Amino acid sequence: MKFALIGSNISQSYSKTIHENLLINNYQLLQIKDIKDVFNYDLKGFNVTHPFKEDIIPYLSSMDDIAKETRAVNTVLKKNNHYIGFNTDYEGFKAMMAYNHVDFQGKNVLILGNGASSRTVEHYLMKQNVKSLTKLVRTIKGDHEDLIKNQNKYMDTHIIINTTTVGMSPHTKDKLILNFHNFPECTLVIDIIYNPYRSKLLIEAEKFNIKTINGLYMLLIQAKKAQEIWLNQTIDLNTVNKVYHHLINQYINLVLIGMPLSGKTTYGQLIAKALNKKWIDTDIKIEEYSQLKIPQIFKLSGEEKFREIESQVIDLIHQNQGIIISTGGGVILNHTNIEKLKENGLIIYINNQTTNLNNIDFSHRPLINNLDDIKKMKEKRDPIYKEVADIEMIIDESNPFSVERFRDSVYEYFNH
Repeated sequence: MKFALIGSNISQSYSKTIHENLLINNYQLLQIKDIKDVFNYDLKGFNVTHPFKEDIIPYLSSMDDIAKETRAVNTVLKKNNHYIGFNTDYEGFKAMMAYNHVDFQGKNVLILGNGASSRTVEHYLMKQNVKSLTKLVRTIKGDHEDLIKNQNKYMDTHIIINTTTVGMSPHTKDKLILNFHNFPECTLVIDIIYNPYRSKLLIEAEKFNIKTINGLYMLLIQAKKAQEIWLNQTIDLNTVNKVYHHLINQYINLVLIGMPLSGKTTYGQLIAKALNKKWIDTDIKIEEYSQLKIPQIFKLSGEEKFREIESQVIDLIHQNQGIIISTGGGVILNHTNIEKLKENGLIIYINNQTTNLNNIDFSHRPLINNLDDIKKMKEKRDPIYKEVADIEMIIDESNPFSVERFRDSVYEYFNH
């Protein structure tokens, strides 16, 4: 073993996948309790994550300038029996901002947290001509910090950046006490957390139509920079982009929502087969979970009980990663269902306008008895589908469904 990530609670890290899809074949995750434990391993280089980015510093012979200025080290190279520290998180954050075309000039910015990662982000922002920069924290440790309970003093904030680990997998139910009603001018929320795909903070921001960015691209670029230091060679951006899309493919669910009879089950199976992914249909899971057919659930216990079981099933499956999920038409009626599905998933509204409703057997559809019921349901639900979806895929005579078209829509979403 030559290379590794050291930290605590790192079983959910994507670092092994990233490094082994770049140039290094054998990269390990080493969960340690004390920073000195890392020296029990014969490592040529290693990454450092929470909570050791500052603890490692006394054991280093030297550091690069950014590591010195931020007092934060996330990459270490062993050379001639000496350990040299680097801060590649800085380059990762910088690249992520460039990739997403973020302009900080003249903006009022809030950083959440005052740990090692916050200092790295702060170091970058100090060079971006921001109008103001404040850290909201639980405990004040330095200048330009205020308690998070005083957040309503910063109503003119344009950009919020979370640098804490609150909400990171496996503790995805944790969330920062932030009220977006206090930030009417906010247009962007950045969370350096990458797992889950959307933290509670980002999901909440999206309810206010605020653009969001997660930390996946930052993680990838800091890993690229680390390997360039360890191996003394350059990794081209084509390789980086391939790995980025590999990560999206491996870790992000594609969730199909839409009206009954819109083809979600059929399309979900086609997509899963073409992309070699696992497929889950929530209606099938509901029947397996309850050991009853859906019409029986409605007949015996009513719609309220069905929705309760549906939510229980969503709770069971939403932490899967990299799968295709076909949902029931009414899954969007419970906002908690959508929040859970958004954690690790991209929500795609299958708006099928070609569905042939003639000769439909309505006997196994408890909420639909005739064509008029479908029209009324569509009028009620269509705005909700559009509101919660990341992508709307309209299917009509001019634009028939194909896996290629579906895949292109997803690719375009992640490439802005």
